[in-house]
Amino acid sequence: MEEKQSIVPAPPIHPLAALATIALDGVFTVLEILDPLMLLLISGGIGLLGGIATTLVQRFVANDTWGAAAAKGMVMGIVAGVPYPIAGTAVGAPLLIWSGVHQWVKLPGSGNNRLVDEAVQTPRLEDREK
Repeated sequence: MEEKQSIVPAPPIHPLAALATIALDGVFTVLEILDPLMLLLISGGIGLLGGIATTLVQRFVANDTWGAAAAKGMVMGIVAGVPYPIAGTAVGAPLLIWSGVHQWVKLPGSGNNRLVDEAVQTPRLEDREK
């Protein structure tokens, strides 16, 4: 069965990596607001965690090479490490939407469930006896 081609190109980042960036950005917002003096340390930690998470997702889930995964991890780590939850959400949310639209456009219009299609096309037992 051939796979339907999507009009929307695949996103550069796996949706799980984009979700991790948004989650890290949001979770650590509380710490950034409670202790502004620790802002640089917290932002550095968030950036490091975001970079590692994205690198591992891109390498082992999206099957990128180590170089490509590390580059994407570095970019998403920097985005997640920007203080306050603006950058991570502003970059992660469109990437999630992009991947969702990419998958949605690829869905087949019909024929995605052979059992149902065969049941619809097969005459009922009552119709066979007539």
